[in-house]
Amino acid sequence: MQNVLKTRTPTTGIGLPMPPNPPPPHPTGDHCKQTENESIATIEFMAEQDGVLCGLAEALALLRTLHPELLQCWTLEQGSTMKCGDVVMRVRGRYRDYGSAENALAGILAVSSGWATAARALAKAAKPAPVVFTGASTVHPALAAQLENAAVTGGCAGSDSALGRGIVPRALILLTGDTLRALQCFDQTTPPEIPRLVYADLFHDPADEAVRVALAVGNRLSGVILHADGASDEQLRAKLERVRAQLDLAGLPRVKIFVHGAITAAQMHEWKIERVPVNGYFAGDLIGAAPPLPFAVEMRECDGKPLARRGQTAGTTPSLRLVRIDFE
Repeated sequence: MQNVLKTRTPTTGIGLPMPPNPPPPHPTGDHCKQTENESIATIEFMAEQDGVLCGLAEALALLRTLHPELLQCWTLEQGSTMKCGDVVMRVRGRYRDYGSAENALAGILAVSSGWATAARALAKAAKPAPVVFTGASTVHPALAAQLENAAVTGGCAGSDSALGRGIVPRALILLTGDTLRALQCFDQTTPPEIPRLVYADLFHDPADEAVRVALAVGNRLSGVILHADGASDEQLRAKLERVRAQLDLAGLPRVKIFVHGAITAAQMHEWKIERVPVNGYFAGDLIGAAPPLPFAVEMRECDGKPLARRGQTAGTTPSLRLVRIDFE
């Protein structure tokens, strides 16, 4: 038997794995160190699009690895609504200490804010119906926790919420070969306070399957889930109406109906206005595939004196919303 040498994967300061060949340091930071530049600079991160601010925990974790005792930082609160041009974060300190992290900080905020903005749009459109984040297959697994945090910041319920924990896994249903038997197995190992939600369209007609399962398990079934992928809006509406009608006809109006898949915020809003019978949504890839929200990074002061490039206003931008961060 061959001996396998196990090595520990190096990680960054915020828990993400290091790339196989780390990129060289930012040249600006190198030049500042080589010239022993001790200038105290102030930079600001400004939103270039409207959205929801997220990613501050990861950004501040990165700053804590860069001589935090010598830095000052101000930010908006996590989850704040931001308009184009709003200053979301301000950093002051020796530029040689943090200059190399400019792009990384902007990237962290951009990616997380894009996810949170997409989640906020869905949650707002569906309200009062809940939107539960179920994970996404569109991002690297190292970013899964950051993605879920952004979804929750945007207003979605997390996968660890009661609804998220109550879903009978599709794999269990498929491997068992019967929706009812899979639900019964799940029911035996799940705490009673967790709602039971089961996919009703994997093997049989969803209306018939929903009624069969609901009658078999009684009050322990909280709701059924229908897939949205591959169906047109008209087909989805018809399926939802038919399942709701069959459940009501069987004397099961308490059983709720949820939709899992790529339902847009516009669809959710339209369905709410037209009273389409849906009680909640499960979303994942629609949030994970959201584009980043870009941030501009501008230098505003040097050694306490206003500074700006051509076309920009020198000096820090007045903002009563920024809150001082204590790194201690």
